[in-house]
Amino acid sequence: MKLEWKETLTYGIILHSSVSITGVSMVLSNQQGNCVYDPKRIKVMQVMKVKESNISRHRHLQSGVTPEDSHVYVMYHGTSKQAAVEIQRHGFTPSTDGMLGAGVYVSRDIRKAIKYPIGADDSDKMVLKVKVDVGKVKIIDVQGHDRQYDWHTHGYDTAWVPPGVDMVPSNQQENCVYDPKRIKVMALLKVAILKKLNPSLEVEA
Repeated sequence: MKLEWKETLTYGIILHSSVSITGVSMVLSNQQGNCVYDPKRIKVMQVMKVKESNISRHRHLQSGVTPEDSHVYVMYHGTSKQAAVEIQRHGFTPSTDGMLGAGVYVSRDIRKAIKYPIGADDSDKMVLKVKVDVGKVKIIDVQGHDRQYDWHTHGYDTAWVPPGVDMVPSNQQENCVYDPKRIKVMALLKVAILKKLNPSLEVEA
């Protein structure tokens, strides 16, 4: 499957609005919502036909919510343009080291993904939007955890670090997927365009 770089944001519509925070008891689903007073502030970017089967299989799980075993979630991987081309052609190559050992590092938080490669100019940064079959998940919630580096040898497919754990300087959540075949690329997104469409990403990066 060939993926094309696009100048449009594919994961949603960016709004200037008041903000509600995830997990507030005002919303029965505990998911965030926005209320925009002036409809002229809203511009439709893309209309997508959603199949019911895709809703349950490819979930946009909130950053701090614990992933469930054997589910497929949407995540993000930040990289360079050249590396994105190589991943598109040949698939992911697992890292041999890292805070969770060997594997492919992805995050459900796009704010984390846009930071990579660290030190690179935004014009050379890409975010790969992916779907991940997490398999069996091991939660690593403290530096020096007994299974921090060898979780895969104990039957786990993905290691997850929750947000707010001091293992990650940004305090954002992280995932390490041992088998790259569990990861499928859905779209390639230019970081410069993402920040242009959503200025808040510029502030948080």
